[in-house]
Amino acid sequence: MSYRCRGGLNGRGAIIRPPGYRNNVQENPHIGEENLHQMSPENNYSPNPSTMPQSAASTLNQMPNSRSVTATSTLNQMPNSRFVTAASTLHQSPNSVTQAATNMVHLEPQTTVRNVNLDNYGNTNVSDETRNPEKTDSVMHPDELWFPHRDVVDKVSETSYKTYFKGPYCNWKMTPPQVRRRWWNAFKLEFSWDPSVAKRVKKGWQSKCRRRLSDMVSKVCTDPDYNADWCPPTIREEMVQIRSTEEFQEKSEKCKKNRKGNGNQKIHHRQGSISTEEVMLKLKKKLGRKPTAAELYYKCHADSSGRFVNDKAQAVWNDFKEKKATNSLCESENQKTEDELFLEATGGWNEKGRVFGMGASADSYYERPGVEERNAKRRRRDYAMELEGKVIDLVTENLEQKTELDATKVSLVETQKSLAETQNALKALEQTVQLLLQASNIATIPTSTSPSV
Repeated sequence: MSYRCRGGLNGRGAIIRPPGYRNNVQENPHIGEENLHQMSPENNYSPNPSTMPQSAASTLNQMPNSRSVTATSTLNQMPNSRFVTAASTLHQSPNSVTQAATNMVHLEPQTTVRNVNLDNYGNTNVSDETRNPEKTDSVMHPDELWFPHRDVVDKVSETSYKTYFKGPYCNWKMTPPQVRRRWWNAFKLEFSWDPSVAKRVKKGWQSKCRRRLSDMVSKVCTDPDYNADWCPPTIREEMVQIRSTEEFQEKSEKCKKNRKGNGNQKIHHRQGSISTEEVMLKLKKKLGRKPTAAELYYKCHADSSGRFVNDKAQAVWNDFKEKKATNSLCESENQKTEDELFLEATGGWNEKGRVFGMGASADSYYERPGVEERNAKRRRRDYAMELEGKVIDLVTENLEQKTELDATKVSLVETQKSLAETQNALKALEQTVQLLLQASNIATIPTSTSPSV
């Protein structure tokens, strides 16, 4: 009897039939396969040897990942259960008592399935909040084991694209939601964390996984000599074709310009390819304490001579130094910490949830603003932008009126000049008329030269 398991990473999942399903089907032949999943796995099962094939009881297989797990010829996970039971085929682990091949099926005690390669991770009881409680030696915390550590980064890669890469996932956006969920569920099995940091863990994992995926795909598509065992050749060619399309190239250029920001400043930091969190860990090891936000900022944006990477980075540092000098003149109870002063110098959290120059390490120094605070800040910003728009409109209107007034003045000067010329021409015409009249009067006066009689 051949046995083929369709579960695991390359299968579609298994099909589990509840105990006694053969008897139930015989009693009611209209029960479909989809209704078999709704039968309760808790029902008592009394096997009927006459209704089961003889080969089902005489076939012995071994399952190395469980102590005593029995399964059907096709596996599936029951709803709300982590157990696999037997219906037709007897599987025996090396540690279980050897069973004789008889016509009766022996039901082994149900045990927890520990194979992390199961297709449906979502049916395990490792949730976002409860994580994997068995990983007591791999407890994640922002101040201890976190995503900058190499062990965590390696696990992010191993449980995501290196384990399951079945399509042209060129970036995070092109990765289907079910694949993302699969990667996340696999990562949860490798670590443990406190429920209070569950949201931060998932956000950190998503950020790290997004970045690693983009970097690796870019390397796979641009370096022909790079050997990526996790990426099939056909998918590799398909991704290269997608990245060479005009639409993809336009988006790439647009993102490249957005990363540069205003102007042509290409370099924004001096930390190289490592993250800000990794720089913080190195400084912490060097100083023997956690560095301040300003110290971390200076390390990432200035060289040994104190020269910053660009004008904006220099302006933020100068503002921080001024605030620090002013703060030292205040009374001790009114003085602020360096981290608070530096946050003010950077402008605080922006609308994208970032602090300038701090990268992913901002969460290690500052608490993100709440919803009410963000809404209030947004309203203030919108009101300021509205006032600024009104001022711009008034200035524009004033300039237009001034331009019209200047044009009117120029027209008035030209009119006055034309009027003066007209008056001068009129006076000249009057003089000419008078001269003509005088000449006419002289010509009409009678003259007599003859003597009188």
